[in-house]
Amino acid sequence: MNEWGFAAEIKSWWDEEFPRHPDWRLTRCEVEQAVEPGGQRSDLVVIGGGVTRLCGEIRLPDHPVSNPWHPDNLLNAINKATHRGSRWAFTSDGTTLLLIDTMRSGPPSVRVVQEIPLVSFTGRSELDSEAFLLRLRDVWVTAIREIAPIVVGIAIPKGMAPDELFVNSLRALLSAPVAAIRDELNRRRIAEPQFAEQLVVWMVDRLLWSHVPDQWEAEILRASRLTAYVLTTRLMFYEALRRSKADLPALSIPVASAHIARTNLKAYFEEARSISGDYETLFSWDQAFDFALVDAGLGSWGRVVEHLASFDLTNIGYDVLGKMFERLIDPNERYRWGQHYTSPDVVDLMLSFAIPDGRGRVLDPAAGGGTFLVRAYVRKRVFNPTESHQQILSELYGLDISPFAASLATVNLAIRHLGFEDNYPQIAAKSFFQVDPAEAFMALPSPQRVSLDEREGRDVAIEPVRAVVCNPPYVRLHELGRDRQDEAKKVLEVNRSVPVPPKLHGLSNYHVYFWLHSAQFLEPDGRLVVIAAGEWLDSDYGAVLQKWLMDHFEIECCIESLAEPWFSEARVGTVVVVARLSESDSIRNANRVRFVLLRRPLRELYGDSASDVEHIRNVDALRDRLMSLVGDFGESKDFDWSTATQDELRGLGTAASEGRE
Repeated sequence: MNEWGFAAEIKSWWDEEFPRHPDWRLTRCEVEQAVEPGGQRSDLVVIGGGVTRLCGEIRLPDHPVSNPWHPDNLLNAINKATHRGSRWAFTSDGTTLLLIDTMRSGPPSVRVVQEIPLVSFTGRSELDSEAFLLRLRDVWVTAIREIAPIVVGIAIPKGMAPDELFVNSLRALLSAPVAAIRDELNRRRIAEPQFAEQLVVWMVDRLLWSHVPDQWEAEILRASRLTAYVLTTRLMFYEALRRSKADLPALSIPVASAHIARTNLKAYFEEARSISGDYETLFSWDQAFDFALVDAGLGSWGRVVEHLASFDLTNIGYDVLGKMFERLIDPNERYRWGQHYTSPDVVDLMLSFAIPDGRGRVLDPAAGGGTFLVRAYVRKRVFNPTESHQQILSELYGLDISPFAASLATVNLAIRHLGFEDNYPQIAAKSFFQVDPAEAFMALPSPQRVSLDEREGRDVAIEPVRAVVCNPPYVRLHELGRDRQDEAKKVLEVNRSVPVPPKLHGLSNYHVYFWLHSAQFLEPDGRLVVIAAGEWLDSDYGAVLQKWLMDHFEIECCIESLAEPWFSEARVGTVVVVARLSESDSIRNANRVRFVLLRRPLRELYGDSASDVEHIRNVDALRDRLMSLVGDFGESKDFDWSTATQDELRGLGTAASEGRE
């Protein structure tokens, strides 16, 4: 069945529905094969009162440009509706329907007023199944029941947040450059063995991926998406800066050749660095840009630039930028490589424990898209409203080995205030295990520097922090590249301010090394607040980590949830651990650990709030409830809990260890 046949099926379903709803005043559907000018297919038209009420552009999922968010599909639907005199249009790939108000101004994507999920399927062959068509009939009838009252004026659309419009339309636009990058990388790795070797080194040592020779196609696709997103992040920030600094020229990507496009873009970035003062992590040239700018994709990059220029990045929520990193990786890959986006709700709770009064330095050694750092910024702003943007940035440190993650985190912080007065987030694209306390891990420009040519700047070292807060990668150490393994193992080989175990279990997870290394950056009484997959609580390698925690920390809380996943991939059970550095054996042994199992989602426990101030007050109220728990155990409608002293837990651990032996 083709698109025309599918449209005919929808027509029959909707025609049956119209008489049941006389208040709609809709009489029939028409399936048109062509419309003047241009001979374009009009797909589906809804008639009421002798005039066209709705025009639809229908694709199937296996169409080369199927995404209903793609600007070509949106514009086609808008043009057809305008030609027919209809205010309302829709696009659909069979799995999603977008309702469009053609009378809205602006680019096609901002005219989308409602998104309706349908049924997931992958191609037209599935339409040959009568059973599947019955499923489709139900969802398409439900869809017309939802949109018909809107198009006839008796209901209003739900509307869509700018965040949703931005990300959905951007992802659709990026499909073309991603395909071009994929084809070029595949061509070169087959034709040039040396290039294939360089690509493997980049993926394994630079990005922390693992290379499996018989999975080249999947790895190339993943690399193509990454390079496209890395470049997009830089282009996004350039456009954001242009809104603050009119001297910056508008971006333009030449289509003559990839070499010319790279040369031009380097010039734009150098100009941005010169005018702004640097933004080193965003405007220094990255190898990913060389991969991303290929001859076949230059035209599509021009369209991406046009799209980015149409949105004000400062109005796009921090959560969207954080999720962009997550959306690169499909759920199976996220599960395999331990790259899980953390829910902002649990991030706020962790920060409530980490910096209760909003004061002190904070480090996230696995920053991802920057959600921990941005929420720390907001918390600091709420508690200390007189502190300047620069003062707050000086108290936040971030690291991520992924250049894409580091740039997203930098953008996420920098757009809190897009001035040019020393607006430099302290975030580096670097392995955490290449950084030691009090040693420079990056350089930032001096506020007094006149030009980039002077190369005058200041080294940035991580001073002792009040808290390390993070979601470390959850992956077996032996699955990483050799360089990453060696870096992590060095944590065990040198003298440390907080002693570490001399040896770990052979199957220890990579995240364990983050705990051990993070402790070295804490100030006295500093807190380690980590969210990780809960497997370590019941594993042999986890026993070593538990003993180390009890030997050096007061473990204040261990929190899990039955009500919701805190990682983007629900297959991973998670636990939040709050631990405070302590040198006193007696205080540690007597410390009572609270084990909490939440029965309701955090958002429900927080309650509604109208501002950041009110939200953080609600988060802190939950923290105080958890910290006030007493007694050996208890339960409520909100959570169950138990408590035990660390001395008691140590005894239980010894018994368990003897049992395993």
